[in-house]
Amino acid sequence: MTNAALDSRRGWAVVAAGALASGTAFGTVYTFGAFFDAMADDLDAGRGSTALVFGVTLLLFFGFGAVSGPLADRYGPRRLVLGGALLVSVGLALTSRVDAVAAGYLTYGVGVGLGGGMIITPLYAAAGGWFVRRRALAVGVVATGNGLGTLVLVPLAERLIADHGWRTAYLVLAALDLALLTVAGAIVARPPIPAAPPALERMRAVAGVAAFRRLFLTGMLFSISLFIAFGFVVDFATAEGVSSSRAALLVGIIGASSVVGRLGLTVLSGKVPAVRLLQGCLAAQPLAFGVWLVAGGTYPLLVCFALLLGVAYGGFVALGPEAAAVLFGVVGLGGVMGLMFLGAGLGGLVGPPLAGWLADTSSGSTVPIALALGVAVVAFVLSLGIPVRGGDALVVPAGPGAPVG
Repeated sequence: MTNAALDSRRGWAVVAAGALASGTAFGTVYTFGAFFDAMADDLDAGRGSTALVFGVTLLLFFGFGAVSGPLADRYGPRRLVLGGALLVSVGLALTSRVDAVAAGYLTYGVGVGLGGGMIITPLYAAAGGWFVRRRALAVGVVATGNGLGTLVLVPLAERLIADHGWRTAYLVLAALDLALLTVAGAIVARPPIPAAPPALERMRAVAGVAAFRRLFLTGMLFSISLFIAFGFVVDFATAEGVSSSRAALLVGIIGASSVVGRLGLTVLSGKVPAVRLLQGCLAAQPLAFGVWLVAGGTYPLLVCFALLLGVAYGGFVALGPEAAAVLFGVVGLGGVMGLMFLGAGLGGLVGPPLAGWLADTSSGSTVPIALALGVAVVAFVLSLGIPVRGGDALVVPAGPGAPVG
């Protein structure tokens, strides 16, 4: 396959498959907030221990990208996506049978998290590799699937839980995920770009650049705050008297408004440097948490929080791969994205369990929301030191033995 295949119809087919799979995987993971209360009550578990299920899931969902990204660079994404589809579906089905929260760490945390980790990074890297002129838009379309999947699957899960219970709801999601992810896996294909250098050498070289370390830490802190919201917005809203259906809709609103961030900001990336847009998203996140902190049970304010957070989240997720490609190049992008997603996974492991423990010990939502706000401010300040472009200050080797600056 030659470079004539770049920016082609085949590439857009891969993008469509990526959007379908990404929406299914992200949407499924983000339904956890809808399941939270029912699982905690049925399994007689506290908020902290229940949130740890979500934390383990996020760690593997994003963190396994450090393994699946290089594997996709070497072998292509299809086998990884199909294997992940099976693992996610089996994990959901087994979660429907657990009788203790500790079992959920294995079935949901490892099953759904590891399965999703086999899917996400290869998809983003594949979309980025199929395009040059429209790369930011292509990755943005894949990321749009995340928002649409969340918009559809979270309210669907809430309705299934209300009508049939949380265990049956997981079985329905397992069947749905298996079908959708298998279709996507059959379509996705390896991009027509040069083979990456040995994964560990490439990843080590990129990780040695100061700009990457700052980008990594920024993403980790952003994720701590983000996943506190995804894990607890439903729980905290219902505790303030909001109905379960309206509370679950808040997660859907975050997903829907993230589409604006994903598509709108990636279109602008051709005119404004991707890193600058990324910093704008990081500036919007503290504003969102400030609104959440004062909202209480006032639903219009909660909607405002969801809209602000969704735009910030959508833009950050879509622009991250573009910023990495601008700073470090597209060769071995799967491995680089895997390292970046590892930061998101670490944030997911820390944020929700810590927020759950703080909610239990403080008997309210103020302290965990204030934590999310403070961490978001630090993430924005840290991002201001990320360079806008690569160049002499960011010399990353294209192969073994090249210098690192």
